[in-house]
Amino acid sequence: MEQFDYDKWLRDLIQKNEEEAKKELAKREIKKREELINNSGLGKRFKKRTFDLFKVNKDNEEAYKKSLEFIQNFKEREKGLIFVGPYGTGKTHLAAAIANKLMGNLYSVIFGNITDIITRIKSTYNYRSEITEGDVIRILTEVDLLILDDLGKENATENTSSLIYQIINRRYEDEKHLVVTTNLRSGDLAAKLGEKGKAIVSRLSEMCEPVVMNGRDWRMKNV
Repeated sequence: MEQFDYDKWLRDLIQKNEEEAKKELAKREIKKREELINNSGLGKRFKKRTFDLFKVNKDNEEAYKKSLEFIQNFKEREKGLIFVGPYGTGKTHLAAAIANKLMGNLYSVIFGNITDIITRIKSTYNYRSEITEGDVIRILTEVDLLILDDLGKENATENTSSLIYQIINRRYEDEKHLVVTTNLRSGDLAAKLGEKGKAIVSRLSEMCEPVVMNGRDWRMKNV
């Protein structure tokens, strides 16, 4: 009769448990990524934006490199990024690629323009809302990365200007990262952002490294 090998049995059991634990962890990570993506505010189109699909050229190569550096050193970074340049030069693509990559690494990200964010906040004013304005602002200020796309596209009202400043200033105080895209230089951006415009731009200059993007609008190449 073959002698029972207890040590082998124990090793096999431990290995099996480790493999099952790894599978369970992988499942949880997949579920977590799906939750992060679903809660990020990224539209279907921007969920497809990756670094691999970004068309690098001499006008955007530096921006591409800085974006990769940003995600590679995300925890250690002292500053976020503000992409500045004309429409269609790839600013939003890079911002979305940053979001997708970081969510793949299980960081929480919220992506949206000011209209999206103000709409989120105003939705809480409905008496049926289960969350408050403070809850939304807390989420926007506590998320690992907040991405404000196309900042300055619309003129900000006094209330909107105050809300934008509150969110950005809170992230500044808590040393939370921010990525911004805009086609406006600082003076024009401040004017567009209303009463708190200068204060907002001042905070952005402290929080974000400027990344200038030039070149022809990609969307016009086939016109």
